[in-house]
Amino acid sequence: MVKLVLGEKSAEKLNAISLSNNAVQRRISQISDDIKEQVILEIKRAGLFSIQLDESTDVQSCSQLLAFVRYVHDEDLKEEFLFCEPLEQSTKGEDVMQKLTEFLESEGLDWGNLCGICTDGAPAMLGSQSGFITRVIQKAPNAIPLHCMIHRQALASKTLPSELQDTLNTIIKTVNFVKVNCLYSLNTRLFKRLCQDMDAAHETLLFHTAVHWLSKGNVIQRVFELREEISLFLRIQNKQDLLSAWSADSFEIRLAYLVDIFRQLNTLNLELQGKGSLIIDFVDKIKAFIRKMENWRRKVGMGNLAMLETVSEIVEECDATTQNLITQHLEALEGEFKRYFPDIQSLTSRLIRAPFTAPVTCIPDDNDDGQTELLTLQEDSGAKMKFETESLTVFWSSMAAS
Repeated sequence: MVKLVLGEKSAEKLNAISLSNNAVQRRISQISDDIKEQVILEIKRAGLFSIQLDESTDVQSCSQLLAFVRYVHDEDLKEEFLFCEPLEQSTKGEDVMQKLTEFLESEGLDWGNLCGICTDGAPAMLGSQSGFITRVIQKAPNAIPLHCMIHRQALASKTLPSELQDTLNTIIKTVNFVKVNCLYSLNTRLFKRLCQDMDAAHETLLFHTAVHWLSKGNVIQRVFELREEISLFLRIQNKQDLLSAWSADSFEIRLAYLVDIFRQLNTLNLELQGKGSLIIDFVDKIKAFIRKMENWRRKVGMGNLAMLETVSEIVEECDATTQNLITQHLEALEGEFKRYFPDIQSLTSRLIRAPFTAPVTCIPDDNDDGQTELLTLQEDSGAKMKFETESLTVFWSSMAAS
């Protein structure tokens, strides 16, 4: 209107005026409400849906309940962020259940259409008497509960023998000593200047957080690359307690092994992430990692360290002490993975990945309708052509829709 009445220059001046805070906030709220309305409508059209919940604490120490939803849309699986609600008081199973119930009822979503619920392994979630999962099953008896596989993998990865745990603690104490108060630390500036004078590949160490436990892998990698500079810096600063630990026998070998094993764990953790990931993919990767550990343990017992690249760089032959330490950790790590994934062998993906060659007995005999549907599907030439040309999610979503 201004352009038509007053001209181009006046319109440009008007465009330069900043919107008020309320106007910006109102537009963001309108966009958010519109997106939520579309997601809710798609969920209702899809019928079945599954939810993943997690309780986290923000920077202001307030507990927030996050929910993500997965459903079928346009003959494919779709994932969306569902809601974020604060947990004002406690974070018990009943509090989580109350927030979820209020949201589903306010949006008109039917509990009977909830087919899957995924949470972490906290007692508030998995408690057999008053846990969140127990309350959900009472409302949605057909929902399949699942303990998040990424969370289980992170918990299983934490096992360390006492010698390796002591080495890790020394590394953390060293990093904290160098980076105390971070930007304003004299030690940080002195260490940076030392690295510059020694033409080091890096000039700073990295911090880690307890929440992202596997980030220790990046910390350890950087410490190993700057181990000579760190040792000299500790000597200059006369930090005898840390220096004595760094000078201990086999400390460098243990440090190198931590670099290698954390690299493998970090790789696995990243493989279990990503949009559109399926549990059958997770199962395959976990099974493969367990078999890798068995193979690594066998090779270490023979004195072969080829798979441990960093350790191989600093030692030519593996002595008995190092062999025992690595074998002990790999055996314990393998045991933890099997403990956190007791159902890993029973979870089969043959029916999902190869429905046209899977035997009818892969479905229990008491499920006659399921066996009948499988036999009908295997003789459907059109479905077979679609299976060969489409992804698994698109194929099965289209079969469910039909």
